[in-house]
Amino acid sequence: MITIITMKKITTIILIIINAISCLGNDGVYLSNGGVIYPVKETKISLEKEMLSFTVRDGVAFVNIQFEFNNPESKERKLLIGFQAPSAAGDVSDSISNTNLISNFTIVKDGIILPYTVKAANCEDCQLEELKNKEAVHFSQTDPGVFVFLFEVVFKPGMNKIQHSYSFPASSNVSFDETYSYILTTGAKWAGGKIKDLTVKIDMGDNKYFFVNDIFGEKANWSIIGTGKVTNERFNYDEDDSNRMIRILNGELLIHVDNFEPTKNIFFGILDKKSFIALATDFKKITSGEIVSVGNMTLQSDYSKKELRLMRNTIYAQYGYDFNSPDLKEYFSQFAWYMPNPNLKMEDIKLTEEEQEFIFKVKELEE
Repeated sequence: MITIITMKKITTIILIIINAISCLGNDGVYLSNGGVIYPVKETKISLEKEMLSFTVRDGVAFVNIQFEFNNPESKERKLLIGFQAPSAAGDVSDSISNTNLISNFTIVKDGIILPYTVKAANCEDCQLEELKNKEAVHFSQTDPGVFVFLFEVVFKPGMNKIQHSYSFPASSNVSFDETYSYILTTGAKWAGGKIKDLTVKIDMGDNKYFFVNDIFGEKANWSIIGTGKVTNERFNYDEDDSNRMIRILNGELLIHVDNFEPTKNIFFGILDKKSFIALATDFKKITSGEIVSVGNMTLQSDYSKKELRLMRNTIYAQYGYDFNSPDLKEYFSQFAWYMPNPNLKMEDIKLTEEEQEFIFKVKELEE
């Protein structure tokens, strides 16, 4: 997240990644996240527009943001801005905890890349420390801190456009293979307490089934650019948030909402990189034996011939293969992620080495 910073203290911010650490202990790896520009107190400059784009590849999120701010005053205002990034925690070494995992950090204003410095703090209310002395940084798994990028921005009268980009690695825990976070609530700190025009794009790559927490309200428009669908499948990770499942064959998710009052932060990711049939969405059916999941693609118990056949064909179903067998059509049609492509031929499906090996083992057992 980005905030106006005093040289003595960092503005207090509730970071969802810190909450996750306290709740889950060492059951996961919590690396980093980012967030929207915001001031400590602002009654005049408003956040008119935010276009937020995530592109995720190989466990790394590449973030590009375009902000438009309106300064209604007749004079310029120079503000010291800070971008905070939490240190890594969870099942990571202390050396990783002491490493800033935000990469390719760039701020552009009026076509000019702004200079910045990086400092650190042991807590969100603690004094900033220089990074020249490595002893000044002593974060750990159980005692995380924050890295702070500092730079100045001049807001001219009228509209001001700011481009912001960076990348950060995925976090994970016992429930999710990959998770990504973005602090959105700080957008309410600008004049009016709203993001007047918010667009969120999420590109997870081809042939993906992922979740996004539904924090945007009933007026938000969810759509797919490309081939895919916003499914009716939902699950609750905690009591407050409902997560929507998104199926993409190729393309990206687009969410748009006007006059958005952010009260929660963006949280999205992948339940299971190897199987679209995941515990979070199909727990009851899996535990009751109604369906089978390929899980981590290991065969650890006895399966019937029928179950082995379903497991083998699950791999092809996840690529969108349109089965000729009526029983397979009926079985896979119960899943929200199944999008049969009548134009897809079996020989066109390019399996990974792990998928090929798994299918080979299943066939051996079937025979």
